[in-house]
Amino acid sequence: MARTHVIQAQTALASAGFYNGKIDGDFGGGSLRAVESMIDNTGRAVNVLTKADGCTKDKPRLGRADIIAAAKGLGVEAATLKTVIDVEARSSGFDSEGRPTILFERHKMWKYLGEANYFTKRDQLNALFPDICNQSPGDYNARPQYEKLAIAESLHWEAAHKSASFGLGQIMGFNAESLGYPSLKAFVDAMYESEAKQLDAMCRYIKINNLVDELQRHDWAGFAKGYNGSNYAINQYDVKLAAAYKLAKKQGW
Repeated sequence: MARTHVIQAQTALASAGFYNGKIDGDFGGGSLRAVESMIDNTGRAVNVLTKADGCTKDKPRLGRADIIAAAKGLGVEAATLKTVIDVEARSSGFDSEGRPTILFERHKMWKYLGEANYFTKRDQLNALFPDICNQSPGDYNARPQYEKLAIAESLHWEAAHKSASFGLGQIMGFNAESLGYPSLKAFVDAMYESEAKQLDAMCRYIKINNLVDELQRHDWAGFAKGYNGSNYAINQYDVKLAAAYKLAKKQGW
């Protein structure tokens, strides 16, 4: 899959007048410099490198019935899952273009390019786009998230999509197979489909990390620690979850 995407990227770069090398599926220094030139001259990497195939602005949004069904499948009351959604999930699973909301993690791109033995190309990507490939996390707002993903996926599709979090629950792509998806692509396709599918991924993540018991007991601190990490108290996630649960019950959930 990675080679196919490199050929697509090289073809798009050549059509836009930024690349005059071989269309060979080898994303080397020439291809990277073509991307850099495109960014410098147009600032529209996401438009040149990607197509919005099957992407519409009107995507199925999360409804009450979706939450009730997901809560039943998870084994918790609807009010509990509504609580998690209100505190942990993004306000919307899609952006204004109908794409899943994402956050690209540059240190994950560094990791997964290394696992793919792309060491030389990883160094080249780091030199040209340190906000997209770097040993350290950070630099999240250097450029639009989908521009980062477009540049990263043109080099290595799987490493790029493993390095982004998707949808309502911001589930990282590297979790795909552990969550029961047959492939990374199947996970990404589901994230494009609906917010209900995104909620399903979030529920799978809760299950695989053994956090259902905490939700059933309303152990908000235990859940917050498992979902957000040991520094959960800094942002008072447990306090926010407790307050959101009271509100959900008051609202009839």
